[in-house]
Amino acid sequence: MIVALEGILESRGVDSAVVRVGPVSLQVSVPSSALGRLGTAGDKVRLHTYLYLREDNVALYGFALPEELGLFKSLISVSGIGPKA
Repeated sequence: MIVALEGILESRGVDSAVVRVGPVSLQVSVPSSALGRLGTAGDKVRLHTYLYLREDNVALYGFALPEELGLFKSLISVSGIGPKA
């Protein structure tokens, strides 16, 4: 499980960011509350992450604070609520 990543912010989108970790760039889905705290391209960032693995979907979700990640995990544990809700 990938629990956190630290690297250089390459870009930010509406609901995601690309972070370069060594020679690999990862696209991470990030809530708007965390996007505002990431800074600008070239800044060093750290995200607490949740790797979502399903038969038809693989996604990495990132959060600025561990408490945000904890709330996310609590919400997706409820039947009928997925990570994009």
